[in-house]
Amino acid sequence: MILKIERYDKAQQWWMFDNIRKISMSNKLFGRQIHNKNYDVILFDMPKSACTCDIDEEIGCSNCETYLLAICRLTDGSEISIAFDTIAYLCNDEGKTIEKIVANHNE
Repeated sequence: MILKIERYDKAQQWWMFDNIRKISMSNKLFGRQIHNKNYDVILFDMPKSACTCDIDEEIGCSNCETYLLAICRLTDGSEISIAFDTIAYLCNDEGKTIEKIVANHNE
């Protein structure tokens, strides 16, 4: 499978991850205080809010921004964790979309 993550950054359109055998997608997580997390890839493109809290990712505050975490098991057996706050598309090996995954969308 392929995970294609849309970038809202003006310099890039997409990041694509290939050779995925299994994927686990979190429910929405809150906040951006992820300094204590060991994610392999962090793709945050949404404008920053006024939130500066450092609270539970499952509760958040009224100013928290949401993001999703994908844990991907690759065909070689290794795992990669990808945190993102845009839109992702899970595609089969031929590139056909299986699922659209929305953390946030750019207005």
